[in-house]
Amino acid sequence: MSRENGNRKNEKKFEPVRVLNQRLFRKNRGRNLVAVLAILMTAMMFATLFTLAQSMSENLVEMTFRQTGYDAQVSLKSIQPDQVKMLANHPDVKETGESTVLGLAENKALSGKQVEIRWADKSYASHSFCMPTTGHMPEKGNEAALDTLTLKRLGVEPKLGEEVTLEWRKDLSDPEAEKISSTFTLCGFWEGNESVYASMAWVSRDYTEDILAESEDVIADGNVFGMHMAQVTLYSDRNIEKTMDKVLSDTGLTDLNYHVNLAYSPEMGATALQETLPMYLGMILVFIAGYLIIYNIFQISVTADVQFYGKLKTLGMTTKQIKKLIFGQSNKLCLIGIPAGLLLGWLLGMVLVPAFTGILEGGGSVSVNPVIFIGSAVFAWLTVLISCLRPARLAGKVSPVEALRMSDADGRSKKIRRKKENTSLASMAWANLGRNKKRTVTVICSMTLGLVLLSCFYAKNAAFDMEKYLENLTIADFELSDVTSEDYIGGYDPKGDTLNETLVETLESFEGVESIGHQYSAQFTWKMDEQTVKNLQGFYTEEMLADWSTYNPSGAEAFHQAVDTRETSAVVFGMDGIPLQEVTKESYIMDGAFDAEAFSSGKYVLAVGPAIEQDETYPSLPVPSVGSAIELAGKSYEVMAVVYPLMPVDDGAAEMGAPSAMEMHFIIPADTFRAQWPENTLRRLFVNVKDSQVETMQEWLDAYMEEKDSSLPVTSRKSMAEQYEAETRSSAVMGNAISIIIALVGVLNFINSMVTAIVSRKREFAMIQSVGMTKNQLCRMLVCEGLYYAAITLTASYLISSAAVGIGIRAMVEGGFTTFHFTLFPLMICTPILLVFAVLIPYLCFKNLEKHSIVERLRME
Repeated sequence: MSRENGNRKNEKKFEPVRVLNQRLFRKNRGRNLVAVLAILMTAMMFATLFTLAQSMSENLVEMTFRQTGYDAQVSLKSIQPDQVKMLANHPDVKETGESTVLGLAENKALSGKQVEIRWADKSYASHSFCMPTTGHMPEKGNEAALDTLTLKRLGVEPKLGEEVTLEWRKDLSDPEAEKISSTFTLCGFWEGNESVYASMAWVSRDYTEDILAESEDVIADGNVFGMHMAQVTLYSDRNIEKTMDKVLSDTGLTDLNYHVNLAYSPEMGATALQETLPMYLGMILVFIAGYLIIYNIFQISVTADVQFYGKLKTLGMTTKQIKKLIFGQSNKLCLIGIPAGLLLGWLLGMVLVPAFTGILEGGGSVSVNPVIFIGSAVFAWLTVLISCLRPARLAGKVSPVEALRMSDADGRSKKIRRKKENTSLASMAWANLGRNKKRTVTVICSMTLGLVLLSCFYAKNAAFDMEKYLENLTIADFELSDVTSEDYIGGYDPKGDTLNETLVETLESFEGVESIGHQYSAQFTWKMDEQTVKNLQGFYTEEMLADWSTYNPSGAEAFHQAVDTRETSAVVFGMDGIPLQEVTKESYIMDGAFDAEAFSSGKYVLAVGPAIEQDETYPSLPVPSVGSAIELAGKSYEVMAVVYPLMPVDDGAAEMGAPSAMEMHFIIPADTFRAQWPENTLRRLFVNVKDSQVETMQEWLDAYMEEKDSSLPVTSRKSMAEQYEAETRSSAVMGNAISIIIALVGVLNFINSMVTAIVSRKREFAMIQSVGMTKNQLCRMLVCEGLYYAAITLTASYLISSAAVGIGIRAMVEGGFTTFHFTLFPLMICTPILLVFAVLIPYLCFKNLEKHSIVERLRME
């Protein structure tokens, strides 16, 4: 009785499908290896794309945090300390931080760099990325904490106990206001970051309260002295505005204005989606490529084993059990391929993330979010599952009788009318392609997809014109500026000494210098004539002003003020050499004509027009008319021409103490400018050198900034080109990587198809050899078959790529910084490679086939 029970238990434990699955898995090792490689590559690409998408999204948010200066959800200005305590006690508020602003550091060494002198608590400092990593926050009256970049500019070694002197003014609106100079002991510091909008110099609460207590002067509106600020961290990132409104309502502080951190705004989400969209599109391509190869592998597998499945049906196996058998094999393959693919994909992501986030300081960080691995595994498994659906259905539907008749062909019997004609090796090879049309089409589509994508991505990247891009950013190999030229907080100092005589003379006499250019500037209030006022009113329509006020209300207000008072702020540039030659090119002349000889006489002036498209026309331009006489700082000039604003020449901060008013820009010769404003120093110096001397000059400038003036602003054409390449490297890397992977998947598909087709026809080849076909003829027939694959693939690739590049890419890159060039260079490179594969793979398969004799192959099932 016990023996019978034991037998019943053993019968229950016996699972024929599982046992058969294991034995089949061990038997088909070669086929399984190809399948595992395909699944591994699919999972690897999914993991890489998920890693890139997640890492770029997180790094973009982190970069926005750095640029906004904090990572809390909400910031408030002009708030009282007791109000901050009320907010901190609300149940929806997780944490609050406080800070009091004193002013901006105005040390000469910090010119062009915004350093805010503040007291802050530890929460505010931590959420502002300015918490000392060495030392501590200021506690005593004479203590201060700064970042390493600011200390370097000040010439102070980042070492606790060092003395730091900061100069600042209470009233930033008054350039003549008395400067306060305070010396502190360094009590803490942290690594500086160039991407932050402003650096912090933390001082103690005691020092801040003493300064505020001493201040009896009335500070003009618009200054930051004494401003108390707060940051609020909520428990949830969702519905921040709604939550904050509720907090203010509950605490009775509805009159407070708050700002939601840009990193939490819907626009940020849209930006992150836009940046990561190529990755998600890449996932679609990876799915298509993975489907093509995995489907083909299982389709071939089912075809090769169809007689085996027929025998299983004869023995009583159901359709459901056969499907379970195939899906069981696919799941085993997934268990091997997917984990390895996830690991390799994440490691590849680690390599690619710095290339994709090259614009971030430090190259960005690699995300380890579980979504990467879960999402990649699910997508890869779904790809395998979908790829197996049709092969499993076909295997389940086959009948035992049909199975015994099926071979490597499509499985459908047709009546074919055969023509009487001489049979050749080429025609036999062509006929073999038609035996399984689905497999042939799948292989060709897989390889063609990769080649077409590679051609398109290459053509798109090749269309970028670096010269077009750089001409709007820099007009010389090297551009040196006064340190205050871009100081939009403190203003430009027209008597600065950054570009001193010694530096300028050294650069002008530098070996290999081809041309030089100088730019000076002066700013003052200018009384407009009636015609200029009419020109302004004619250009700025009511519709334009209404639109202007939506994004820049102060600009529209400045226009109305200028028209009402007949006054505007005139900025006069004195130029010679490179900047004057560039701005007076024919393409930049909006109205009038430029005469270099007449202009050099000092009697003429160029007016800088508005930033409009060159094909746009307006009834008038908002500047003095060409031919009219105007007076600038007591001297009369005639307007020779109106030129387009060229950013490297026209851009920059307003002069120190200049009124907040609408500006009009003018250009006069440098010699004339120096005679009229002899005390004003050089604002910008432009230098062109021979290509062979670019590196030498760059090294000299680097040494000068290291040893003498670390604040010297230098822009080089080469560095800007490198910066752009770093910023756009992601699209080029991703496009080419996806294309190459898909092309490799196609080649793997081709290899698998050829190997399987040859192996499954061992007996057939043995039979035709037994009736007279030689080894050489059989090898040539197989090579012809491979060459047909390559020829059809290349023909389809050239035709589709020509249309895609000539029409699609041309339309995509039209305008902007591009110049379209029709090119199929990647396809030309891949052509001989594909032909070599088409010959080599059948040849190697044939050599492997010949290891068995004809008799042995005839005996094989």
